[in-house]
Amino acid sequence: MIDKESRNLLVDPWLPVRLAGRSVIKISVNEIGRRDVVDFEVPRADFRGALYQLLIGLLQTAFAPAGRREWKQYWKASPAPDELAAAFEPYVQAFNINSEVGEPAFMQDLTLSVGEEKEIAAMFVEAPGGKTIRDNLDHFIKRDGIEQLSPWNAALALFTLQINAPSGGVGHRVSLRGGGPLTTLAMPPENGCYDTLWHRLWLNVLTEEELTRLPGNRENNAIDAVFPWMATTRTSEKKGMETFPDHAHPLQAYWSMPRRMRLAISGEAGICGLTGEASDHLVRTFTTKNYGINYAGSWIHPLTPYAIEDGKEPLSIKAQPGGLGYRHWLGLVVAGRQGKIVRTPATIVQCYESRREWIGDADFQPRLWAFGFDMDNMKARCWYEAEMPVFNLELEQRDDVAEYVQKMIEAATDVLKTLKAALKKAWFKRPADIKGDMSFVDNNFWLGTEIEFYFLLGTMVKSLDDEGAIDKLLDRWQWVLKDRARTLFDQYVLSNFNEDGDLKRVVDARDGKRGLQHYLNGSKALKALKALIA
Repeated sequence: MIDKESRNLLVDPWLPVRLAGRSVIKISVNEIGRRDVVDFEVPRADFRGALYQLLIGLLQTAFAPAGRREWKQYWKASPAPDELAAAFEPYVQAFNINSEVGEPAFMQDLTLSVGEEKEIAAMFVEAPGGKTIRDNLDHFIKRDGIEQLSPWNAALALFTLQINAPSGGVGHRVSLRGGGPLTTLAMPPENGCYDTLWHRLWLNVLTEEELTRLPGNRENNAIDAVFPWMATTRTSEKKGMETFPDHAHPLQAYWSMPRRMRLAISGEAGICGLTGEASDHLVRTFTTKNYGINYAGSWIHPLTPYAIEDGKEPLSIKAQPGGLGYRHWLGLVVAGRQGKIVRTPATIVQCYESRREWIGDADFQPRLWAFGFDMDNMKARCWYEAEMPVFNLELEQRDDVAEYVQKMIEAATDVLKTLKAALKKAWFKRPADIKGDMSFVDNNFWLGTEIEFYFLLGTMVKSLDDEGAIDKLLDRWQWVLKDRARTLFDQYVLSNFNEDGDLKRVVDARDGKRGLQHYLNGSKALKALKALIA
């Protein structure tokens, strides 16, 4: 018999946070304005990212500032618990975790009573799929890793899956942003007076004026237009049953629910398999059914960057093999063009220029936190996250910076390609026949040049009116790239990859007429960089 005692994400003290003194406690969501709360404390990186998105979405829905004045007011003085509780109160019913079928439950299909029953471990994005398990191919990520969760962690796992949902087989829909979207958040400077959970969240909340940038039907104010689980699901068994922005309020971007799912909360007490904490009720299974909400059209999530091409729907930028680094800075922080495609930062990043003026602190130097799953169809290959600097650029400076950065990254990409070709020539008699993975070279090259890139970029931002200084910085970047390529070449050719110990081939690959040195000096991308200097 299930105990119907309320378990509600807006009422109960379930939120695990770390205080400035490093202790960890649980608070209710109406206490997120506490100045001693620094961050969330959860055992999974994707859960931490999901918690930020959940709380940002909640503030955006229930506590959005009307404009500049109100945003500044709460930046300077965070709201008291009573004020937030009053703002959240109209939405409490939408955040119940446990309820009978036919009654709303957070991120769960309102009427789902019959479907496929799955173990709770299948709710994690990286969980092996049914075919992988049947073929006994779950070598690295095993089946049945977690057998039971507390209701709170089950709800968080559910939210994490819904907002990241990859392809899941016939009729199991992907998230509103596509499978495994990249999320980017503006973050305050580390270890400063603004480095609190409240400031991290509030920096990513749009004003009501800014919210008008998002597609959607703003006149549809029904609660299920924001929280789709509050009404019967818009299913998608047939073509023509897609859900376009006109069918929902813009805020549904924060609360998209592509999967039809229902948690099975038992009346049995035990230990949560994720946190090791005691729970008076456990969740071991859930019910799911295909053909949930099929999001289509020009949806824009305000926390995600997009690739936009004229006449086509925007495509969310995804994490890719090799991780996140400075080669992605253009497109995540400042817009960048690749042919006909413009890679645009997330809406909240574009709006940072206003925040900088409102904060009014010349020393305020924010960071960009980017994170997401690298998905191969329905398989999670890796979770990536990285921080990047967000320089305080004036609007008219962005095009100049974008041009310089584009050439710097082109130069780095070309040098890396040249390095890998030279290494294959040094290692093998027939390098053109070798198709093995050389991503370890990529990683070492990008990591080895990242600190210098950001240092030069930061100096460049301060020197945009000084062409002589810019020339010296770009010249320095050429030297950095060449030096890193030579260093890695020398490092790797001394390894046992050389199939026959032919040192003449090694010397030719480095210093010969068609060797590394020759191509570094004649690299097309480096020539383009030199053209900027000239």
